[in-house]
Amino acid sequence: MAIPSESRLGASTNGDLINRVQQLRLDGQLGAGKGSGGGGGSWLPWVLCGLLAITWAGVGVRSYKNTGQKTDDAPGGAPTGTPAASTGNAQAPQPNGVPAVAAGELVTQLKGNVIPSLQVTVSPRDVAAEITEIFFAEGKRVKKGDKIATLLDHQYANRHNTEIASVAAAEAQVTRAQAGQTSSAAKVAKAKSALAAAEARGTRSIAIQERATKDFDQARQQRSTGSIALLDYQRFDADKQAADADRIAANADIEAAKREIEAAEADVKTAAANTKAAGADLNAAKARCAEAQRLVENCTVAAPIDGTILTKSADKGALVSPMSFNVAAGICLIADLSKLEVEIDVPERQIMRLKSGQACKLQADADPSREYRGVVDRVMPIADDTKNVVKVRIRVYLPKAEQQGEFLKPKMSITATVYNTPFAFDRDKDLPWGDEATKK
Repeated sequence: MAIPSESRLGASTNGDLINRVQQLRLDGQLGAGKGSGGGGGSWLPWVLCGLLAITWAGVGVRSYKNTGQKTDDAPGGAPTGTPAASTGNAQAPQPNGVPAVAAGELVTQLKGNVIPSLQVTVSPRDVAAEITEIFFAEGKRVKKGDKIATLLDHQYANRHNTEIASVAAAEAQVTRAQAGQTSSAAKVAKAKSALAAAEARGTRSIAIQERATKDFDQARQQRSTGSIALLDYQRFDADKQAADADRIAANADIEAAKREIEAAEADVKTAAANTKAAGADLNAAKARCAEAQRLVENCTVAAPIDGTILTKSADKGALVSPMSFNVAAGICLIADLSKLEVEIDVPERQIMRLKSGQACKLQADADPSREYRGVVDRVMPIADDTKNVVKVRIRVYLPKAEQQGEFLKPKMSITATVYNTPFAFDRDKDLPWGDEATKK
């Protein structure tokens, strides 16, 4: 049950407690001397709260306006004094929701890094051996075909000598097979001559047989009439039998000559096959010899492109093997520093504003006063989902008067400012890449 306040105060051991509480009341103190009313001084806290609320509201409105004036296109801020810094020409958004950028205005300003357009890791091709000599140092410029290093080639040289001997043996086999083919052809000719002789004997035996048969038939008729002696009859009979035998022998000789021809022709085919096989073996031996010679030549490592040595991966005495995971494969890294690019990470919400062919201003952190001309070359076909960005490559055009690698170097930090202006190649100032005609 609620107890009246008067009862509670009366129950206090200190009778003046109510007076002390009234003295501690802020409104009573603040309102002292301001009037006879008890609530006349309570307006001041409310005024202070109101002023504080108005102040915070002003700060919030100003912060909101400043945030609205900032653009996502230039997170780093546009360079002072450039037309792109002006926000007075704000454009309506495009149909896809991306705000349009007026011609000549700043599209974006982002940090990036210099990368070579052409970079090659130099390593021996198909050979694994110890490095015997090194002919380069970091920063050295080389031409395509210049000697970079030499490898120990004893193993490959011995293999090459072995293959040379194999070629010589294969050539001897080809010569032998060709001689056998010639001998077989001679046998065929000899067999054909024997056949011709046998056929001639057969023709003569036929003629003799026919004459002997006629003489025997006549003698037999005469014998039946008794007009011929028995001895003569027997002689004609013997002549006929001899003619028949000669005919059989002649036919046998003809058949034998034909078999010899067939055998000789088979030998010719065999000899031709042997010659072909020997020729194939010779070609295989020559191919192995050429491969062995190529491996010997690959023990001399040459520069694959014109460029500058960036890094050294191995030195004299090191074992290099492009076919092993546990042994170093590369000898050095070479790049063409006359053709450099800047790679920037563009947020996905800005990527639709960048197009190939837009002009760029490039400034290295090492010396921001040096400006380079560039052009958006390509937007990479895949995004980075870990950072929600898309990589964009900007082609750098070095001044003709500047030596390649003199200032701009790979991995340097670059501030890239992209403008919505078509890039125009200047033949008098820009060092060409060689494909400007195809970029139009």
